Amino acid sequence: MNVLTVPKRAAALEYSLLRLPATILQKQVVVRFLQDDSALRLGFERALGSLDEKAGRLFDDQALATRGSALRRRTEVLADAARLEESAAQRTADAEADLQQEQARVAAERTQAEKTRREGVQKAAAAEKAAKKRVAAATAAREQAETTRIQAEAKAKVAAAQAKADAAAARIDAAEKAVTAAPKAQLASASKEKAAADTQRAKADTLASLADAEKARRAKA
Repeated sequence: MNVLTVPKRAAALEYSLLRLPATILQKQVVVRFLQDDSALRLGFERALGSLDEKAGRLFDDQALATRGSALRRRTEVLADAARLEESAAQRTADAEADLQQEQARVAAERTQAEKTRREGVQKAAAAEKAAKKRVAAATAAREQAETTRIQAEAKAKVAAAQAKADAAAARIDAAEKAVTAAPKAQLASASKEKAAADTQRAKADTLASLADAEKARRAKA
């Protein structure tokens, strides 16, 4: 028997006794009352896993080292998943806020364009009415020709105002499609990040199950 074996076993037993309060705290308080991704629980279990991992290597206790490594790795995976979820939620909120802001701006521009179009039509109609009055006051010889010319001008102004308003509406529609494309893309990216977070959480659960199974197997052995 190696002369170092007995001191290491004694030290391992002493470590188990020293760790007992932390084990009780983990089972009775941490596991029961704290969420898996709670920052307090992750910090506690990360420290406990690292301690077990180092003690297992020091005392040549592979089971202890494996248990500590699994617990530490589980906390790292859960921490990564929590960060991904937080990032996805923030990106989603930012994308929705940007989308609402752009939609409000486009709606305001559309309202202003409609107002401008109505004013242009009204001005053109007023000009047409004034032109007709001037034609009525003209001499009989020039009345028909003058009326025809002025009416043509008025119709051209109305058509120009309508065309200008239609062009403005078309520009606004194009701008609306352009500005809403980016926020929608951000929403899609945020959804992908949420899916990645769910995958990380599933990995953490798998690691925890494997660690528990290994612990149960060694307890039976």
